[in-house]
Amino acid sequence: MKKRISLRVIRRISFYYEALLKLNLPDDYYISSTQLEEITGVSCNQVRQDFFYLGISIGKQKKGYQVKKLFKELKKILSIDRGADVIVIGAGRLGRALSEYKLFKVRNINVEALFDTKEELVGNFVHVKGEEIPILHIDTLEDFLKTNSHIKIALLTVPEQSAQQLLDRLIASGIKGIVNFTPRILKRPLNAKDVQIVNDCIGASLYKIVYQIYQKN
Repeated sequence: MKKRISLRVIRRISFYYEALLKLNLPDDYYISSTQLEEITGVSCNQVRQDFFYLGISIGKQKKGYQVKKLFKELKKILSIDRGADVIVIGAGRLGRALSEYKLFKVRNINVEALFDTKEELVGNFVHVKGEEIPILHIDTLEDFLKTNSHIKIALLTVPEQSAQQLLDRLIASGIKGIVNFTPRILKRPLNAKDVQIVNDCIGASLYKIVYQIYQKN
């Protein structure tokens, strides 16, 4: 039976993985838990505890963890080794910015298409490293997902008044994971318990930190 890992551990694992990406070290290089602490802010003891808990026993005393092997283990835990094809609903500034995010490719995440209703956007392309990502009309969403049933993740960057309706359409079309960037908490239908939704409003995060700063003054 596959071990169920808490989201707190997954969050820290993602920090370790991002640290390795940023460092861009040779495959045969060894990195220590202390070095990972310096980069991620996670204590070296916590790093070692996480690796022990996850069964990552590829470290060497006084040398650390071989980068190539550690990359492989972390990618496997995060399921990045399997890759992820996603679509973006909303081709405005945020939607295009997410699609043009160059490090998605490094992270094995591929944006397959964007969807919008605006005539001036539909039919155009977003260019990323020589690739053209099409902007399609939202009316073609269901047909597109039917033809591309391997796509299970969507990023939602639409006006809040249409967000819930689009979420329902995505779930009905087989999408299993949705990151919602609209300033509204979206509700998962009762018959879609296997669908994962992350409400990640950028404004809400900013308001939170502003509030915390001023509360301390």
